[in-house]
Amino acid sequence: MRETKRCIPKFTFYDKAGIRKYLEEQAERGWMLEKISVNWVFRRIEPRKLRFSVTYFPKKSVFEAEGSEEQRLFWDFCEHAGWKLAATNEQMQIFYNEKEDPVPIETDAVMEVEKVHQSAKKSYVFPYILLLASWLLQVGMNLQRFGRDPLGTLADNAVLFLLLGGTLFAVYVIREIVRYFLWYKKAKRAAEESGRFVPAEGVGRVWSLLPYCAIFFILLEMFFLSSSRLARVFFYMLLMVGFLTALIAGVSGWMKRKGVSAAVNRLTVIVIGIGFTIVTTQGMFLMVIRGNFSHGGRSETYEYEGRTYEAGRDELPLTVEDLLQGEFDGDPRERYSYELTKKESFVLTRIEARQMPRRDAGNLPAMRYTVTKIKLPFLYDWCLRAVKDSYFYSREYNGEASYHELRGMDAAPWGADEAYRVYRDKEAEKEYVVCYGNVIVEVNTEWELTEGQMGIVGEKF
Repeated sequence: MRETKRCIPKFTFYDKAGIRKYLEEQAERGWMLEKISVNWVFRRIEPRKLRFSVTYFPKKSVFEAEGSEEQRLFWDFCEHAGWKLAATNEQMQIFYNEKEDPVPIETDAVMEVEKVHQSAKKSYVFPYILLLASWLLQVGMNLQRFGRDPLGTLADNAVLFLLLGGTLFAVYVIREIVRYFLWYKKAKRAAEESGRFVPAEGVGRVWSLLPYCAIFFILLEMFFLSSSRLARVFFYMLLMVGFLTALIAGVSGWMKRKGVSAAVNRLTVIVIGIGFTIVTTQGMFLMVIRGNFSHGGRSETYEYEGRTYEAGRDELPLTVEDLLQGEFDGDPRERYSYELTKKESFVLTRIEARQMPRRDAGNLPAMRYTVTKIKLPFLYDWCLRAVKDSYFYSREYNGEASYHELRGMDAAPWGADEAYRVYRDKEAEKEYVVCYGNVIVEVNTEWELTEGQMGIVGEKF
């Protein structure tokens, strides 16, 4: 028979009545609260009927050791009245009493509400605001990425599930913050007008599941980190955050046990956080310079003029040799680098391919192309418009403005539904946008495509 059990509470920080009722039910079943952290820890006792009281000590700091002189005076006062300390968690203190009808610890409703409010601002509202701010920062960064590369963003399941999970969590956080202040306003008025303490309402069974749904989608985001480069970056960042959290918790906990003042503890945590951030940022920068996050596909190395280079060996759906059949001496794969990046989400699939000549191959033609397959038909027109819009812009070359645009062309040679060509200052470029059903292909070559070669592109896609 187990002697301890752990559970994750489904109560808000200020739900005194809900917490009290739950702990009294647990005591009748033979479980006594022993410790409060992320989980609530219970130890086995003889089943009995106990009375619990939840109080708050607003002056308690997260950097301050448990049991300050003022706190201990309060505990002694409570114990004198028959209230024994069960567990504490920063500002929250939970007592129990063996009497059937004990004298309550708090009798002034106005003071009781104010103590809850002062404690909640530190341990409840402020952390939620920080979480909401970090989420808004993530949204801003991803919206900025979406503005630069809308289709690439939609092809990334990691981003989509992160946004979905974060949105659910943000809705939960906003609701809880609003719900708290509505309760505080109501409780304060009732305490001042009638001298009674208004209990908080429960979170609700459905709403209590929302954070778990958010965590599920965020875990999916981690699973769908499609690029090995992104996966490595995320893994390193996760390790750093985990290590920093453990380091700060360990140092701060050790200082609290040694009785170090809250001010020194707080300053130490800030210095560790800033110093660790600077060191890890520099480390990530050096890793980027050294190529630790470079193209993660198949590759091989070769020597040229005393230096080592990397040549990609990915399989491409369309190659230069497919289009220039019979124009190569020997094996063209020994003269080219083949690089392919594929991202796929439940919205669309996007393939970016590059075939570039090796440095030791001489002057050979290169080719780049992007293939976008839209899985949700109602998004096709929007995706095509996004692709077309990306080709309409102006840029300055040598002090003179240059205008780029996309013009329609005959789609028949491509075997396509629609075809377009890029123009720069009214001169045709070797760059095309071709549409096949739900597939949009963007092709950029270094030579003028013949109608036969356009047909080969159509056969491939």
